[in-house]
Amino acid sequence: MTSLPLEGIRVIDASRVLAGPFATMLLADLGADVIKVEPPDGDETRAWGPPWWGDPSERRSAYFASVNRNKRSVVLDLQTDDGRATLDRLLVTADLLVHNYRPATAARLGLEPDRLAARFPRLVVASVGGFPGADAERPAYDLLAQAVSGLMSVTGAPDGPPAKVGVALLDLLAGLECAVGALAALVGRGLGGSARRIEVSLVEAGVTSLINVLGNHLASGEEPRRHGNAHPNIAPYELFSARDAELVIAVGNDAQFGRLLGVLGLEDSGGRYATNPARVAARPELVAWLVQRTALRDRDELVEALQAADVPAGPVNSVSEAVAAMGPGWTRSLDGIQLVPSPIRVGDASPAPRLAPPRLGEHTEAVLRGLEA
Repeated sequence: MTSLPLEGIRVIDASRVLAGPFATMLLADLGADVIKVEPPDGDETRAWGPPWWGDPSERRSAYFASVNRNKRSVVLDLQTDDGRATLDRLLVTADLLVHNYRPATAARLGLEPDRLAARFPRLVVASVGGFPGADAERPAYDLLAQAVSGLMSVTGAPDGPPAKVGVALLDLLAGLECAVGALAALVGRGLGGSARRIEVSLVEAGVTSLINVLGNHLASGEEPRRHGNAHPNIAPYELFSARDAELVIAVGNDAQFGRLLGVLGLEDSGGRYATNPARVAARPELVAWLVQRTALRDRDELVEALQAADVPAGPVNSVSEAVAAMGPGWTRSLDGIQLVPSPIRVGDASPAPRLAPPRLGEHTEAVLRGLEA
């Protein structure tokens, strides 16, 4: 790949932990020059190990490395006049600033929105916070956002306690929305628009991400409940047991359901399950009927048969199995770190990692020297 769509765009990444760094990594993958501005102690996730890549003293934890590829690291102490002055010099060269400081902290560090707008009128500023509006000063991590957004209340077994998702999903969603908003502002700037400020919060992203669950509540007034691995609006759409392991069958329409019955050798002679609303209403009986047949088959053989019949189905893979399923050569090693490619294909290829996650301050001298040229 010789050209990426964001080549020539400079991003100053003053964020840390996950949502902001994920947003800027997406932009870096697409060709942006991302300069990660870190305090003297570095992004705190550098210490979130083990495991580590390389010597632990280099503080490149697996967590940090997962969202900081394709970036250059510059150390600036924004609590000092010199640090803030140097950041201003960097911002003169930048198209986009991303940070996740709370408003009061941002103001102390020279990142107050009105000041930035007055001094750098072409600069797009995108910030990720925990809570929106009047609660913007409240601290938040993903777990807290999952709780207060309602996501945990609909996650987990019906007869069990609320559960969080296995990864920091709302950090990732907020980061993605931050990147989309920033790109929209950059496109708008090119078209003569005046919007330069983008704000996203984990909690609001969490509430809006409830999508159909939220829609069900708004339409019916009923409180959504936990369905475990099942779907509140579709059936059968959940985990099933085969003879030797588990699989997922995700039937989304009546034609797929008919083909599922064909694979399982079943016949709905009375048409009791002919439509999705009927299947949802009779979910317990339907699932029990299907499990009688799935339990007689080996998982891999059943998955193969369902795929051949164009019924959405697949094994419940471990993480290592999921990585292996991506195929040989999917990861790439840079500076001793195994990195994954961007999932966004540009043309007919995925942008390969160009830079390993940086050591703390690895590029400070080179970047600051470039400001003097």
